Amino acid sequence: MDRHSEGRRTRSLSIAGGAAFLAAAQWILLVIVAETRYPGYSVAANFLSDLGATCHRGLAATPCVIVDTPSLIWNTTLSLLGLLSLVAAVFFYRATRRRAFTISFAIFGTGALVAGVVPETLLSVHETASLLSFLGGGVAAILATRFLKTPINLFSAALGALALIATVVVAFQGPFFRWNGVFGLGLGGIERMVVYPLVIWEIGFGSAIAMVADRT
Repeated sequence: MDRHSEGRRTRSLSIAGGAAFLAAAQWILLVIVAETRYPGYSVAANFLSDLGATCHRGLAATPCVIVDTPSLIWNTTLSLLGLLSLVAAVFFYRATRRRAFTISFAIFGTGALVAGVVPETLLSVHETASLLSFLGGGVAAILATRFLKTPINLFSAALGALALIATVVVAFQGPFFRWNGVFGLGLGGIERMVVYPLVIWEIGFGSAIAMVADRT
């Protein structure tokens, strides 16, 4: 690899790492702000997406509740998570040509972006986008073990597996929530067992590839 190509690869990895880190970090911080600004919001009882619009599933005649400030924060931060993750995926692919990982990571970003743009008021679209994001992120975290170094690759595998297992629980929630949710976490708590492992993974992934770029 000539000096010009190596320089382009380094820049692409730096941009990918920075975008991934920023995507996840801003999401974590702004979600905390949104949750504190939503009156009566429960981490156990409410889905994350309720911050954008709280709609009672299965009750078509019941209007959705939208609290302006947390709704704006949630829709913005989720859209940014998706958009910045897509930027990270594009630049990572430019640097590495790792197709399977990039596709999975791009699905994660696309799903988050669509879910941010389309709130619970269009529930079928929002839920489909969220599910695709969960699955794409979990698979991406597991595929990342192929190129991340120990011990980060082990953490990546564990976080991806946890996210995928929790996704199955969320998708088939009926039988699992007869006893106040799994381990008493409730619907909101279990959903967070999908999302938080993925954003924690994205911070670690972004940091790892940015450090690789810094050493080259």
